[in-house]
Amino acid sequence: MPLALPLIASFFYALGSWGLKLGLRRGATPGLITAISNLAMAGWSAPLVLFFPGTPHSQGFLGAFWAGVSLFLGRACAIRALAKGDLSLATPVLGMKTIFVALLTVALLGEPVGAGLMAGAVLSSLAVALLSLSPGILHGEKKGAAVDRATVTWSLLAAFFFGLTDVTVQRFAKMLGVGWFQPLMFATLVALTPLLFAPALLGRQRTVSLLPGPARTGALGGSVVIGFQTSLVVFVIGFFGHATATNVVYATRGLWAILLEGSLGGGSTYHDKRVLAVRLAGAALLLASVALAVGSL
Repeated sequence: MPLALPLIASFFYALGSWGLKLGLRRGATPGLITAISNLAMAGWSAPLVLFFPGTPHSQGFLGAFWAGVSLFLGRACAIRALAKGDLSLATPVLGMKTIFVALLTVALLGEPVGAGLMAGAVLSSLAVALLSLSPGILHGEKKGAAVDRATVTWSLLAAFFFGLTDVTVQRFAKMLGVGWFQPLMFATLVALTPLLFAPALLGRQRTVSLLPGPARTGALGGSVVIGFQTSLVVFVIGFFGHATATNVVYATRGLWAILLEGSLGGGSTYHDKRVLAVRLAGAALLLASVALAVGSL
């Protein structure tokens, strides 16, 4: 399996998420950001049907549907986490997806996970715990700590649903062929996207917000990048398998997120070097987990 692909995707995830966070800071709503990025994912995946053959398979069709549902839930939670807190907190906590994938692979697929991969998954979860030491906790601020806890909670929910998505892709994608499975999966994601605006349509909110002018560059640019990298990761798992190994390498997106936020601004790592140091230490553990994963293959 070409491990360079999830490594590249990890950087693009951090870069795209930084753009989405910029859009959120400039007035875009989480629902609208989620919808735009969902459409971008489907756009990147649709052309696969032209290049990869497929085979009709009833279980494969059902698997594509459930993968789309899981991804929809994961994306909604991930954007909510991004809206709540720092990119350098929300993204590294998503590294818990690694341990979820490892456990779900054993529980749902019955496939053994090697000692090196499992050690890498456990080590990455310890790194997430260190990364989760947020400004509110470090400074003893109750309000800040509450925001950080909400960010971690939404990120953990996203990590679980993303992990379930990856395991579903590994289980069913080869039944249909990635050229059919992936476009159908993302078509399901798009079909569910209007549910994001259900509160407004039911009158529980005043209106469906439009995308403010200052938010467009970050929201649209970030969506294009996020759409590409998500399609790439799903393709790698669907075509090659090895969801656990892919996600251990992919967990380095937490490192890229910290470095991007620390250099470009927009979060606590840019303003508080103590937070930057703690989160970089956690990122170092992530790199160690990658080394364990690569060494076990």
